[in-house]
Amino acid sequence: MWFKNMCNLITWPWPRLLLRLPLGVRLGLCILCFPLCASIYLLTFPAFHTGALLTLPMGLASWIFHKRGACICFFGYIAVQLTYNVAVFGSEVWPIGSIIAFAGVVPVLFLEGAILVSLRELLDTEEAARLKAEQGEKQTLLAYEQQRQLNQLKNQFIINVNHELRTPLTATYGYLEMLQLLLDENGSLERTTHASYLTIALKHCEDLRALVNNVLDALEIDDEGKSLKVEQIVVANVVQSVIEQVTAFREQAHRTHLDIPRHIRVQANIPCLRHVFHNLLSNAFKYSPDNTPVIIRARYEAAASPLEGGGAQVCISVQDAGPGIPPAEIPLLFEQFMRLKRDLGSPIRGTGLGLYTSKRLIQAMGGQIWVESMGIEGLGSCFYFVLPASLEEPPSNITTGTLKAATQTIKEAEGA
Repeated sequence: MWFKNMCNLITWPWPRLLLRLPLGVRLGLCILCFPLCASIYLLTFPAFHTGALLTLPMGLASWIFHKRGACICFFGYIAVQLTYNVAVFGSEVWPIGSIIAFAGVVPVLFLEGAILVSLRELLDTEEAARLKAEQGEKQTLLAYEQQRQLNQLKNQFIINVNHELRTPLTATYGYLEMLQLLLDENGSLERTTHASYLTIALKHCEDLRALVNNVLDALEIDDEGKSLKVEQIVVANVVQSVIEQVTAFREQAHRTHLDIPRHIRVQANIPCLRHVFHNLLSNAFKYSPDNTPVIIRARYEAAASPLEGGGAQVCISVQDAGPGIPPAEIPLLFEQFMRLKRDLGSPIRGTGLGLYTSKRLIQAMGGQIWVESMGIEGLGSCFYFVLPASLEEPPSNITTGTLKAATQTIKEAEGA
């Protein structure tokens, strides 16, 4: 048993623990050990002609402080031994025992230092290789996790697109097939009876077109080198045309209010700005109950609140009275293929690309987009985005908050 314990003590990795001690503790051990062992060696000399005691500070310094420690201890011993011999024996002739002891200790200390320094280098190399391997393993795990998330996104995208495209495509095909059968049987279609079928089929075609465009736009805007041509745009005109387009095929009725002064202009790309408004208004109409208001506002703001770089800007908002967005899901709302958990099993269609595309378009035009919502039913959500203002004649009452706007109700959706 005692032999096993002794073997365990010898093989116990205590030398590694010495390297983990604080610098002050390691330095104190070496400073204390060298003069203590050197003093004992010199005081017992020439009674005991051995330098074995000096191997302790030499080994400690070589292991803890590598080459520097070995050199300091080795040459320190030589200096102390020479000084002692000159002081005790004089500089003429040293006793033969002292010469033999000195000649025997020097090579022993040199070999000890060389061996321990080599072992320390091997340990450092092994530690570096281990750290590099651990780092490589972490990078591999990270790459694997990213690949897993990418595959998950891809699978989710395929499932979403398959479901979202199949629904309007099946409905469109069904109505058109029914119209074809009626035409074959009767030879003609009645306007009053069959026009609604064609309207519904066109609505599903519009949904299908919007879904495909969202996917294609998301793929196109991922091209970082894409440049956008901007021009002066009257915001109210763009919003009004988009509202007419979005509500053309919608069955739900909403009270749509426009709170945008006619003189407000932005520097933007017309197709991109229309696409952003189309996405935001489509979402507001889809998720809001019937006969609830959807309010679009715009105001001038002074130099840079979310934007950087100074200059006037326009803050535009789209507010609805829907169920709102849970605060925990807001940070992920503008990511690719992101849909709220409550919507994954709902009949409301979507690919999770509309807000992602809107964000990239707004950023490409020099702006930013964000959302504010408490996630409470009925309080809805408010999407904001800012774009550089185009001021031919800057209004005199621009402030850092809001500009008094003339409120104009321009349209109520079908059936409102």
